[in-house]
Amino acid sequence: MPVDERSVAEALTRLADRARPVDPELLLTRVLRRRTRLRWPRWGLAMAAAASVVAIGVVALRTHDQMVTSPATSPATSPMSTPVSTPTASARFTSTPPAAYVPDIPGLPRNTIAQFATVEDCMPKGGPVHSMDGNQRVPRYGGVKDYRWLVEAKDKLGVTRLVGSRKGFVLCTPGIRLVSYPTDPIFSYWGEDPPGKLALRGALSIDAYDSQMQSEINPGRDGDPYFLVVAGRVAPQATRVEVEWADGRKMTANVRNGFYIGRTRVYPDKKGAYRPAVLSKVTAYGSGGRALGEVKGIAWGSTGAIDQDD
Repeated sequence: MPVDERSVAEALTRLADRARPVDPELLLTRVLRRRTRLRWPRWGLAMAAAASVVAIGVVALRTHDQMVTSPATSPATSPMSTPVSTPTASARFTSTPPAAYVPDIPGLPRNTIAQFATVEDCMPKGGPVHSMDGNQRVPRYGGVKDYRWLVEAKDKLGVTRLVGSRKGFVLCTPGIRLVSYPTDPIFSYWGEDPPGKLALRGALSIDAYDSQMQSEINPGRDGDPYFLVVAGRVAPQATRVEVEWADGRKMTANVRNGFYIGRTRVYPDKKGAYRPAVLSKVTAYGSGGRALGEVKGIAWGSTGAIDQDD
């Protein structure tokens, strides 16, 4: 049977190009050596080599297709695979998955486990501490289990959180590992005076206009970052809270589930003193930009309840 050797060689070359993982010249050399030993006829040699390259090429192409298939592609829709049955829910889980939330506290936002973990980080002593002694816990202000994460203000330097109970709240600026130290969790009553009432009258309350110092391990030339913090309660329908100072500066606070907080950095004067800016007004807005209410004439003052030993 006559064989066109040139056509066979061209066909082998095309197949070899498709099967890149295999060196066709090496394969052909091995076949030729085998032909010399076994004295195969020329057409038998060509057919054997072609069959070998085709088989290897199919395997290589199939492997390549499986590697480039997107992980999101279902096995049943992949052209190179057979349908695979999806396990049922009962087969997937042998027990009920753990709850995603910690127990609710009436009047406070529901917390995920991760959100509640930030409350624990804010209170390493197990609860609020004395305003003059960060190592002395004040049990009458409750423990970690009585508090929930409410809202936070975050920027490139860090974060300040508002965490609260039904009686009051704590401003928390956690430390950054190898960068800064945490602030002490000092307790303040909702509405300033005990016993502290969580319920809001009106559309907006300013429960904190205070400062938070992010004390750094190695402060830069401009010193430790110092922030003015405005926080409190707001009507549930509020979507935005705007803070405006007498010098014209403005800030948009973060709002979540009836609470808000915002912080802005200020710098010391030439004498190294920090002088809090006069807060002009705080306004709450609802959907569509409608003003729900505003508070004016806010005096700056440190938060923190009067402790028994003060």
